[in-house]
Amino acid sequence: MAVVQYSTVQYSTVRYSSVQYSTVQCSAVQYNAVQYSTVQFSIVQYNTVQYNTVQYSTVQCSSVQYSTVQYSSVQYNKYSIVSTVQYSSVQYSTVQYSTVQFSTAQYISVQYSTVQYSSVQYSTVQYSTLQCSTVQYSAVQYSTVQYSTVQCSTVQYSSVQYSTVQYNKYSTISTVKYSAVQYNTVQYSTVQYSTVQYSSVQCSTVQYNTV
Repeated sequence: MAVVQYSTVQYSTVRYSSVQYSTVQCSAVQYNAVQYSTVQFSIVQYNTVQYNTVQYSTVQCSSVQYSTVQYSSVQYNKYSIVSTVQYSSVQYSTVQYSTVQFSTAQYISVQYSTVQYSSVQYSTVQYSTLQCSTVQYSAVQYSTVQYSTVQCSTVQYSSVQYSTVQYNKYSTISTVKYSAVQYNTVQYSTVQYSTVQYSSVQCSTVQYNTV
């Protein structure tokens, strides 16, 4: 069991890391590089990370509060079982081959995000803000989003099932290609400058829509 309080790390390089039952409070990390990391039952509070690079990461039963990440790059990331994130802010994030199950996020803010081959199941997000986001080959099941704001979003080959969105606002430029949506419910939606190609929607309910 690892317990860390008030930790500051600069220029860290870790390979083949395995952590179980970890608790971290008030952590600050700069220039972090991790390869082949496995974390189980992790609790992190007040985390700040800059210039983070992670490859082949596996996280189970993770809980993060008040997290700030800048210039993050993640490849082959897998979140399983239960993931909870509160008050998260991410800038310049790049994720490839991501798998997330049973995710819960509150007050999340992401700028300049790029995601490829993403798979999400049972996701719940509240108060989400995304700017200049690019997603390719995304699969989402049982997603719930409240108070979402998206700007300059580009999505290709997206599949969404059983999605519920409330108070959603898409502004500036949105481009969607090859989208399939089933059982979608949207309330109080505003969309500007939207382009959709090859879209299939079944059982959709929209109230108070402005396009």
